Parts: sequence; structure tokens; C-alpha cells
Amino acid sequence: MEFSDIQHYMILILATVSFLITISNLRFLESLNSSFNTYYGKPLKFSVSILVPARNEELRIKQCLEALMAQTDNSIEIIVLDDRSTDDTSNIIQKIIKADIRAKMISGSNLPDGWVGKNWACHQLAKAAKGDYLLFIDADTILSEGTVSVAVMESLARKIDLLTVMPKRIASCIAEQLMFPFIDWASFCWIPMKAAHKSHNPHLSATFGQFMLFKREAYDSIGGHESIRGNPFDDFELGRMTKRQGLKWMLFEGASYVKVLPYKGNIDAFKGISRSIFPAVDYRVSVLALLSVVVLTLGFLPPLTVAINYIGSDQRTIILIIALASIILIIIPWYIICRKFNHSLITIPFYPFSIALMVIIGIHSLTTYGFGVTLWKGRRLGKRRIIL
Repeated sequence: MEFSDIQHYMILILATVSFLITISNLRFLESLNSSFNTYYGKPLKFSVSILVPARNEELRIKQCLEALMAQTDNSIEIIVLDDRSTDDTSNIIQKIIKADIRAKMISGSNLPDGWVGKNWACHQLAKAAKGDYLLFIDADTILSEGTVSVAVMESLARKIDLLTVMPKRIASCIAEQLMFPFIDWASFCWIPMKAAHKSHNPHLSATFGQFMLFKREAYDSIGGHESIRGNPFDDFELGRMTKRQGLKWMLFEGASYVKVLPYKGNIDAFKGISRSIFPAVDYRVSVLALLSVVVLTLGFLPPLTVAINYIGSDQRTIILIIALASIILIIIPWYIICRKFNHSLITIPFYPFSIALMVIIGIHSLTTYGFGVTLWKGRRLGKRRIIL
């Protein structure tokens, strides 16, 4: 058997695994929808602090805060931290929150050495919070009415220490239209949620910073954001730490209730995703290289095999059948996540280009962290020790 044949069989196996995980997750990744009618409108038994770090968010903070004001429960407090913004963020926050006695703004202090800006902002927010539950959301996040009460009730009923959701990501540029389906595909189609919810394996998890609802004691027990002060991959790492401590972590599908506003454009989107890729693989070049080769082969080998056969270079029938089967087993999960998370169906035939773009972003992430030139929100994230 030739090496190329082995590649085709391996790709078929991987595509089959992804397909089976996707079908399983349709059943085992629950939606907040399932509990909405049961919990919506019921008064909360515990207080909730909604915590929003905001730095240079003048284009998005208004929509975020207006959605929070629409959360009707009086047991919540809303704390927004202006993280030394250089635009009009602070003035916009103050104008909006003055209409709601539950809301207040605090000003962030200077960033200490060794801290990533967002982690420092969230640490200050947690110190100012009084709630029994801490809900961290990003300044680009829009919550539907009733989302907070439903999530808290769900957390209480199931004794969840960290509840997070897969949000709907709104795309406004080509980069986002290609990247966002890949991100959801990587989570929904490769992490078996039934096993993830039962296992304490920290790498069987996906936590999204747009919505992280902690029990206060759970957040304190893992050391909060102080324990990951220098880690730009804050949300996933907090989820992993929760599982390492033996606490209960659960992920829900929340596309109908948690929406994420788009980046400012292609370059902003590219940089925004880049800052998380290399930290996601623990700054390991070997892991990034292996994953890049695997996903590129998964994305391009089957279509290229079919294309070569079509233009006249005969392929053996069995290899052609394997390639076609692999394409089908990849497209079906891609179709499912596009429908479930409201991505354009037009992106489905372009999934190899989504994969290629994410690999390019991964290389960019490696390069910028390696040379210490990674920037986000006008701050340098610093040089990182690269592990082979």
C-alpha cells in the first residue's frame, strides 16, 4: 500500500470520527432553549454580578449595555470597567448606565507587569463584585432578554460551577465568514460533549469568554483570573482549570441567546483570532505543525483527488470512492454547524479555504508571539517562550 493510499484511509477515518461526534452532539449538546420556558420570569434566588471589561469599544459597547439593561431581574448588578480607553468608550458607558440603578462603571488601574490586559480588567471586576454568581461577558456580546436568569437557574438546578455557551457570531467581512464556521466546526464537530461533561480531562472542554457564568466559590477556588494573569487564552484556560479542580463544567448551545458583534474589518478579525491560536496549543510548535498538516490534508486531499480524476488523470476506483466519501462526511458536519449557528451556507463549498486561512493565522500567531510583537487593543502581549 502506497503512502498516499494510507493518507486517504486516515482522512476517511478522521472524517468519520468528526461526523459521528457531530451527530452525537446534536443530542448531547443541550441548548438554553430547553430550559427557557421553565425558568424565564422566575425570580433569582441568588445575586448575580454581570462583569464587562471594555477597552476602546465605542462602536459596540452601547448595544452590549442596552441588552444588559433589558435583563429584568432585580437581583443582578452590572459592573463595567473602562480599561483606560483612549476613545469615547467611557462617556458612552456613563450615558447609558445612568438610567439603571443596577449598573455602575469603574475605572481600571494601570496594568501591572506580567498581566494580560483583559485578565487584569476581569480581576478588578471580580474584586468589585458582590454577587453569588459572576457572569463575565465581552463588550461585543449581546444577550437576549431572559438569558441571565435562565442560565443561573440552569446552573443552580444542575449544580454547575462554570456554565458557558457557544454563541452566534455575526460576520461582516470575508475573514469572519471563513473563520467563524471553522471555530464552531472545531468545537462542535470534534469535542464529544457527552464525554466532555462527564470527564475531568481539561482538554475535553471549550469555554467561550463571551459568556462565562461562575459560582463565586468556584471562581475563587481556581484562583480566578489572577491564576492565569499572563495567559491570553483566558477563557479556555479557565475552563480547563475548572475541570482540573474536579468542578462541574458544562457547555450549552446558545446561538439564540448570546450573539457576538463583528470585528471592525478583515485585519482586526485576523489579529483578534491570531492572539489566541498559539496560546491554544501551549506555545508548542510541534503541536501547531501537526494540527496544521492534519487539517490541511483533511481539507484539501479529498477534493484534489476528485479534481485530478475529473481533469483526466485516472485514479483507482477505491481511492476515488474514499475521497468522495470523505468529502461528504466533512460537508455534512459543516452544513450542520452553519445551520445551527447561522453561518452562510455559501461558505460550505469553501471549507478548504477556511482551513487554509486558519493555518495562515496560526503561523502568524506563532511568528508574532515568537518575536514578541503580538498587539491587542493597543497593548503588546509580550514575547513567549516557544516550545518545540
